[in-house]
Amino acid sequence: MERVRAVFVYANPRGRLRHEVEAGVAPDTGLLGLNHLGDLGIDAAVHDPVLTRRVRDGLAHRAAWHLRELTVPLELPAADVVCTPLANLLPLTVRLRGLRAVVVNYGLNLIARRSSSARRRLLGASLRSASSVVCLGESQREELLELVDVDQATVRTAPFGMDERFFAPSPLPGDGHVLSVGRDLARDYATLAAAVEGLPTQVVVVAEDRNMSGVRLPANVEVRRGLSYPELRDLYAGAACVAIPMRRDGYPYGSEASGLTAYLEASACGRPVVASERAILRDYLEPGRTGLLAAPEEPEALRAGLERILGERERAAALGEAARAAVEERFTTRHFAERLAPLIREAAA
Repeated sequence: MERVRAVFVYANPRGRLRHEVEAGVAPDTGLLGLNHLGDLGIDAAVHDPVLTRRVRDGLAHRAAWHLRELTVPLELPAADVVCTPLANLLPLTVRLRGLRAVVVNYGLNLIARRSSSARRRLLGASLRSASSVVCLGESQREELLELVDVDQATVRTAPFGMDERFFAPSPLPGDGHVLSVGRDLARDYATLAAAVEGLPTQVVVVAEDRNMSGVRLPANVEVRRGLSYPELRDLYAGAACVAIPMRRDGYPYGSEASGLTAYLEASACGRPVVASERAILRDYLEPGRTGLLAAPEEPEALRAGLERILGERERAAALGEAARAAVEERFTTRHFAERLAPLIREAAA
């Protein structure tokens, strides 16, 4: 079988990540399966756009962020296909070079919902020029088809994958903390703070300042920022439970796929999860078997789930073990690469 050449253009610079993965200091999740494609007959490389390789401030950053989709086609090495989450213009501009794009949908639905009709038409034209659009859940696919005029045959569903080798399971600690991880603006740390107030357990939140703005934290909550991946992995290992508080579907900030990475990281580590119910999780979390769901934006519901896990150690361990097994069976980065490979070949043809 003839080998296909694919170039991955990510939303943020990834040039160093492959080396960090090989050195064992980072998971390969952010590579979107690139490092597994060689075994599947696809030669894959990373290209970081020239305009966003260095940090800029203010308007210069915003201009570079948008203009890169115009300049990237002029920078690309020899390739047959471009794989990217960038979809405002990039599928159209690489088409002018005779290439087809495979678009990975991280948050296009939210962009479409918040866009003017003119911008939505432009997004539709861009997506129609792609060979395929890969959604991370069936609910995301269905909503995108409602929002944007694009051929439904080109919009596919491929569940996301996690680096199950980097995030490995370990026994639940006897006195572990509650951990919550996520920088997406769809996170709901105000609900978490209200849910854990007075809980006789330490709570560790890994987030950014913007996530915590206006949130009143009780004494048992600690916020950490800027952690390395090994430090994050250690926090999962020390957790008795992982909480993923999120806003309800339709919230106008963040991403409709919010929570997936944290859920799969926790699952890969064998940690029981309580997550706010969101449509995207239906393809990943089996309620009562691989995790617990709580009504979004309701502190009492989130607290009840946390107390159930913290108070039933055998039940908690069973949830974590089932979640880890599900990752191994369906949700690794190798699985994601295997789902992506035929779409790349289709685009090259």
